Amino acid sequence: MKLTINGEIKEIDFPTLGQWAAAQLENTKGIAIAVNDSVVPSSKWNSFALNDGDKILVVTAACGG
Repeated sequence: MKLTINGEIKEIDFPTLGQWAAAQLENTKGIAIAVNDSVVPSSKWNSFALNDGDKILVVTAACGG
C-alpha cells in the first residue's frame, strides 16, 4: 500500500502501525505518531490498522530551551 510518511510517498507492506514502527524506527522512545492528523497513542500502535493513502507524521521529542 502507498502511504505518505513525513511528506514522502512510500510503498509499505506492514498491516499495522506497530509493525511499521518496529521495522522502520530505531528507537520509539520519545516518538509521537499521527495518522491522518490524529495522534495514535503508542499503546494502540500494534492494533492500529494502516490503510492505503494514510498520511503518517512521525515527531521526535527533543530536549532544549
